[in-house]
Amino acid sequence: MINRHPAAPGRTVRMVVVGLRFGRTMLQTLGGSPRIDLVGVCDLDQDLAAAVAADQGLRHYADLDEILADPDVAAVGLFTSPVGRAALLSRIVRAGKPVVTTKPFEIDPDRARAVLDEARDRAVVVRLNSPSSSPTTELALVDQWRAQHDLGRPIGAQAAVWASYQEAPDGSWYDDPLLCPAAPITRLGVYLVNDLVRLMGPAKRVQVLSSRVRTGRPTADNAQLALTFQGGALATVFASFCVDDGLAYGNELTVHYERGTVSRARAEQPGMVDLILVKQGQPVETCSVPDIPDGGYDLAEFVSSVRSGAVISADETRRIVAGVAVLEAAGRAERSGAVEVVRPIGSEQ
Repeated sequence: MINRHPAAPGRTVRMVVVGLRFGRTMLQTLGGSPRIDLVGVCDLDQDLAAAVAADQGLRHYADLDEILADPDVAAVGLFTSPVGRAALLSRIVRAGKPVVTTKPFEIDPDRARAVLDEARDRAVVVRLNSPSSSPTTELALVDQWRAQHDLGRPIGAQAAVWASYQEAPDGSWYDDPLLCPAAPITRLGVYLVNDLVRLMGPAKRVQVLSSRVRTGRPTADNAQLALTFQGGALATVFASFCVDDGLAYGNELTVHYERGTVSRARAEQPGMVDLILVKQGQPVETCSVPDIPDGGYDLAEFVSSVRSGAVISADETRRIVAGVAVLEAAGRAERSGAVEVVRPIGSEQ
C-alpha cells in the first residue's frame, strides 16, 4: 500500500495517475505527498489497472474520458510514453484539468509546442520534471556566477549520466528505435540535454554514437550525443545503462566559459550536489546545494501553480520545445549516422 502522508485539508489536489508502466513507480511519490490526494489509476491494460487499484486502495478508471468527466478529479498525472503524449495532454487541457507529466515531454517538437501554447491560452497548468518551470537551484547559481564573475560566453560542456540495467524486450516504446532513439539519451540523458539548452540556448546540429553492449532490447544501451549550439558552443552528453559503479544517476556536468569553468557533481553528503567555479587555476566559488528529490517532480510548486493559475511562460515553452527538437534530431542522426540539423519549430521557422 502507498505510504500516505497526512493530507492538509483544503491544500491538496485530487489526482488520478494515467499510464502505469512507468506511472506505477510514481504512486509512492505522489501518494506520499501532503499536497496530492491520489484517488485513482488508469491504464489501457485494464487488468493491470484493476490490480493496482485494488492493491493500493484506489479507484480504477476505465479510460481518460471517465477521468475528465469526473468533477471530483482536480488534476491528472500523465505517465504514458512520450509517443503521442501531446494529443492526450490536449484532451486534458481542454477539460480544464491541470496535469503533471514526465520527460521526455514528447518526441514531436511541433506537437509539443502546439499543446503548450494551447495550455497557456486556456490558462491550464502543465508541469514536467525536466526541464522545470524555473531554473533549479544549481542552474540558477551557475547563471549567477556567470554574471557575477564575468565568465563570458559558454564555449563547451561535457555531461554524463549512467546506471546499470539488464533489460529484456517487453514490447514497450523502449524497444522501438524510431520512438526511443539513442535510448540512454532519450531516457536518461534528456535531463542533461535540457540543462544544456537552459545554459547555452538552442542547439543547431547534433551527431550520435550508440551501441548495444549487453541489453536484450533492440535499442541501444550505450550512447553519446554531440551538440553544436547556435552561439557556437560545443557539448557532449554521455549516457549509459552499462556502468555499475555505485554512482548511478549523477548527472555530472562541466561547462567551460570564456573566462572560467563550472563543474557539477554529486557531493559526498547524500542528497547534495557540489558546484565549483574555477578561474585562473583556482576555485573561486564552491557550494553544496540539495539535489532535486523525487526525480525532479516539484509537487509543491505544481500545487502552488494550480492554486495561483501560474502557467508555463512563452520563454519556458521555447526551452521545453528546444529540448524535444534535440531528441528528434538525435533520432535522425542515429539512423543516418551523419550530422543532423536541429530544425526550427513553429514561429521560429
